[in-house]
Amino acid sequence: MIITTSANKNEALVEKALSLSCKYGIEYYARQGNSIEYLLKTVDPQIFVVNNMRGLSYYSEGAREAFYHPNMAAHRIANLRKGYPDSMAAACKLEPGMSFFDGTLGLGADALAASYAVGESGEILAVEKSFPIYLLVAEGLKFYAKQHPEWASTIKRIKIKNTDNLNSMRQCQEQSFDVVYFDFMFTQPITNSSGIQSIRNLASYDALMQEHIHEARRITRERIVVKTNRDGLKELAKFGFIIEKENTRRSFYYAVLEIH
Repeated sequence: MIITTSANKNEALVEKALSLSCKYGIEYYARQGNSIEYLLKTVDPQIFVVNNMRGLSYYSEGAREAFYHPNMAAHRIANLRKGYPDSMAAACKLEPGMSFFDGTLGLGADALAASYAVGESGEILAVEKSFPIYLLVAEGLKFYAKQHPEWASTIKRIKIKNTDNLNSMRQCQEQSFDVVYFDFMFTQPITNSSGIQSIRNLASYDALMQEHIHEARRITRERIVVKTNRDGLKELAKFGFIIEKENTRRSFYYAVLEIH
């Protein structure tokens, strides 16, 4: 894994690439006019590229460019600002001041919607197991906030960690969050989002296990919410989850386990 700059580099881009190299322990490689295809074949099969258009992009052999963009999060937050409901926020019963643990960050759409819903006094902790996705989103959110200052406070509330969600929960104190939320990647995609498609080969495909629920019960004060498809409903019902929300058009559900 290396980090470099776009072909039309400047001093600022080189400085940014060197800074990220030091921060995340990724080897810096001078672009020297070489194409990404050439670097992938001869230098390293995983490349981060600092650029002016995306902020940070990621390339791997045989895959298209991956980068951060809020995608549906922008539409969801726009609706929340207008007072329209958000299905995830409604299933989680989010209110201002609440704390929210997102065990499956992905591209951060749910974390962003949750951050807006809990407001200035709220708290968001989001974890992502895949390092490429973690880095794209962590740095991409910062880049997006600079371009869109109206998003800055919503983004700033989100604390992101690159770790396994089970390990992260084990390190949390009892009843440290109001809501614990999971949206594991579905093996069969239920969305046509170009953003999701660009990270599918980078994502972790861990499945919900009994230990997830055990740890989630320990660290939440209010409820556990799991986004699932039809295949997961029976298993979640065994643990006492109730289906609160359903999107019939896209065939996913929100399963809720109230702690009290």
